[in-house]
Amino acid sequence: MVNYTLAFASSLDGFIARHSNDNPFEWTSKNDQDHLKNLINQHEWQVMGRKTHELNPNDTRKRIVFSRQFKKIELIKKDIPNQFYFNPDKHQWNEFENICTTDVLILGGTKIHDFFLYADLINKIYITIEPIHFKSGVPAFSYINFKDLIPFFSQRGFANNQKTINESGTVLIELNKSQ
Repeated sequence: MVNYTLAFASSLDGFIARHSNDNPFEWTSKNDQDHLKNLINQHEWQVMGRKTHELNPNDTRKRIVFSRQFKKIELIKKDIPNQFYFNPDKHQWNEFENICTTDVLILGGTKIHDFFLYADLINKIYITIEPIHFKSGVPAFSYINFKDLIPFFSQRGFANNQKTINESGTVLIELNKSQ
């Protein structure tokens, strides 16, 4: 069985980016960046949207990049194995899980978060909340207000554990789905 872990950083006001071309490495703490590196090392596969992939390319990682621009599952670059474009509108989920047979780290953006949430595939969620305000930007989910995330997931059987991870007040929230 494949386990799906969602991880994202956000501002205090619930935005995962200031705009669509914003790279979170420009505003996340070293603590969050270290946490993300650890998560990446713990998961064989990453799944993300095309924009997230383009903002953070890495030829050495196994990736599935969701994109509606492609009609078939295909390598992103012919000379890089284990990085594929996948169109969720055109392909069956078993085709995805034939590629990703082990733990998967979901890295965003919003539409990717929405897809895995509504497909009820997420087993664990890590949310890093950085002590900054954007006032506007890209939300974590399309249809859930950020202030409602913890109650939303609690109602769906996720246990909540929070801790402050640095002196600036960055908070790491871990949500685990009960078996």
